[in-house]
Amino acid sequence: MGIAALARPFVHAHSVLNMEAEVCRAGLLLGIHQGWADVDIESDSAILIAALKSKEKNFSKVSRVLDDCKDYFDDFQSIQIRHIYHEANVVANRLAHLASSCSVDDVWLGETSAII
Repeated sequence: MGIAALARPFVHAHSVLNMEAEVCRAGLLLGIHQGWADVDIESDSAILIAALKSKEKNFSKVSRVLDDCKDYFDDFQSIQIRHIYHEANVVANRLAHLASSCSVDDVWLGETSAII
């Protein structure tokens, strides 16, 4: 069952980590606008997961995006952040492919689109 899905090109992203962080920020903003209380963040990027969990100041090129994500955590009652294996991230990879190859920019709420 799908709660929400987002496919959006981030043309200004300069690295895989930047793309992963931008997607996380977009997902958190979607959750805030939908009024969700609890959010699970799952990514196959161990670097992103470590950065989101870290209490240390981040000085990387994506620090501003990561800071935004961490600031948005306060808008939820609970946040679960966990690393998952690439094989468990098939839907996210399909959405990324759609956004990059077809210039899809869409959000699906309460449904699972047939193109996913």
